[in-house]
Amino acid sequence: MKGVMGFVLALCLLLVQSAGALDYDTKNYRKTMIQMLGAAFDATRGRLIDVAVYDAVAASGDPLYLAPLIDIAYFGRSAEINRAVISTLNSLTGENMGWKGYFEWAGANDIALPPAYDDFKGQLLASFVDPEFTRFFAPGVAETAAINLVEPVWGGVTVDGIPSLVNARQINPKDASDEGYQHSDFCRDDDCSYPAADELIFGLSFNGDSRAYPLRLLNWHEMFNDVIGHAPLFEEPDGAPVCNFRAPTPFEARARSGDDWLLIYGRSADCPRSGWLRSADVVWLDDDAPELPDLPNGDEALSVGPRGRVEGKPVMLAYCTLCGAGVLYDVSIPDLAFTDVSGDRVEMGDTVLEFGSTGMLMRSNKLMYDRNTDTVWNAITGEPAFGPLATSGVVLDVLPVVVTDWASWLEAHPETSVLSLDTGFLRNYTNGAAYSDYFNSTELMFPSWQQDTAAMQNKDMVFALRLQGQPKAYPLATIIPERIVNDRVGQTDVVIIAEATPERDFFEPGGAAVRAYDSGGLAFSAGADRLTLVSDDGRNWKVSEGALIADDGERRERIGGHLAYWFGWFGFYPDTLVYGK
Repeated sequence: MKGVMGFVLALCLLLVQSAGALDYDTKNYRKTMIQMLGAAFDATRGRLIDVAVYDAVAASGDPLYLAPLIDIAYFGRSAEINRAVISTLNSLTGENMGWKGYFEWAGANDIALPPAYDDFKGQLLASFVDPEFTRFFAPGVAETAAINLVEPVWGGVTVDGIPSLVNARQINPKDASDEGYQHSDFCRDDDCSYPAADELIFGLSFNGDSRAYPLRLLNWHEMFNDVIGHAPLFEEPDGAPVCNFRAPTPFEARARSGDDWLLIYGRSADCPRSGWLRSADVVWLDDDAPELPDLPNGDEALSVGPRGRVEGKPVMLAYCTLCGAGVLYDVSIPDLAFTDVSGDRVEMGDTVLEFGSTGMLMRSNKLMYDRNTDTVWNAITGEPAFGPLATSGVVLDVLPVVVTDWASWLEAHPETSVLSLDTGFLRNYTNGAAYSDYFNSTELMFPSWQQDTAAMQNKDMVFALRLQGQPKAYPLATIIPERIVNDRVGQTDVVIIAEATPERDFFEPGGAAVRAYDSGGLAFSAGADRLTLVSDDGRNWKVSEGALIADDGERRERIGGHLAYWFGWFGFYPDTLVYGK
């Protein structure tokens, strides 16, 4: 808010001056950019509009004003301002284009930025959209940014206007079915099934914990932060296990039995409200909690106890609806350290990053941010774009996830949980309610200057891998008929299995359940059923979410990959290889 107040004060000082008295010193970039912004902002308030500052900038011939002019053009709210801004751009470039043309031209040409541009861009977005944007554009951010700051563009929402899900409730399939009929306002064509048999879900499984996240919910939220993992809950110490208690469901520990067992009270999918956990499986939610809190030993139990959860793997799925890519990331960063924009060294130690949506896009790709440091990240590359971690060297590791239909996922994983419709947000979770027009159109919603429609159409779906720095795209139209693909990416031999998902009366980013594995140099072909492969040395291999498992126990591990629209992938990996091309 400090940056916003500084801008408001500067704007007020400008407004009290007469139009003829304004000093247009175009060598003072910050002052001139604020004057240009002030004129554009006046237009939104019905005030007298003075475009003389744009005339002064045009007369300067200074190309460093191109970036702020393009930004202002996006928010042009009056014909007079629009004419002045575009005329100035025409004068400085010798071109004659509209905002979209200039925006794509700027990205393709990596134009130079003026001093204080980062601060100006934050003030622009704060003025026209949301004061929270200033948190991402502290003075000095441009100096360390991994991208050109002219490229981020407002995506039509405020910061976190598309709310990410954080540890959202998971339920068992029976309870999910009941929820579908309880929420009859989400029925489609009289089908209240939740999930519907043919609807698409993001499916992931780690160490036997399988979970489903329907796209109809994620289309509204575009991101989930979660912890994947479970531990057996017992009826009594050393008794029979009754279920698997899932992370990150919080519970209260009420009693203990020796040092090895804890009586807990909580609410996890398919589990009773209370039972016994091994203390070794517990993570305490209070950072100051001892390894084993002081609890009554035996039958006597506390009415309220310390809070904990079971061990698990923190993950985040970044779902860019506009580029059709849902990428699952490992968000545990060991020994996180960085130098902030003021030059101070920050040591955060082992850190789990939590992510939200900035409300900005780059090449029609989601820009997200971590709530730990306010660094802005590229959702499809997993790299910091600008902010405190831009020079840290941290890159998020891609984890395996599959987009498949609910019926197939449930058949293969009857023990799965599924995201509850009760997310805590009021949204229309009807199948096909969000982005349906966009998904079912060939048009893009926002500019993306780096395209190649000679190889494929922009919204053709591909399966994308990036190994040892080598990106490669596998068109679904090519690999679905082949089903099993033996290939090499970087220095890794891979086998890819593609299974077409059912056709529906509308499209969402999917089309096939695709999984990739490290083949270890073996060549694979179809086995006796769809869950069996045969290697060229004669062994049978079971297909699982984590690995291919041979009859003799050898494992070939799953590789992280994801689906994407072709334009979304090519926009950041123009050197990608394309299978079959």
